[in-house]
Amino acid sequence: MEAGLYMLEKAILLLGILFVLTGVIQYGKRSQDWRGIATMFYKRIPMSISEFKWYRLGIGLCLFAVVMRFGLMIIFPVYTL
Repeated sequence: MEAGLYMLEKAILLLGILFVLTGVIQYGKRSQDWRGIATMFYKRIPMSISEFKWYRLGIGLCLFAVVMRFGLMIIFPVYTL
């Protein structure tokens, strides 16, 4: 069970990163503003609804994977000396 949850966590994280990249690439192709991608995390940019949904879903999945990682570390601690 522990190995399955570990693999699920990694899959969710990779899926989240893929969704974020999908939204970012869609924005770049539509607007031709590739410098806007660098400012996306601290400044507002005009994203379409589809781009925003991909981006926000990816961020949500990445955050869920991090919370899942902490949960797995609490439930299944690894003791090494």
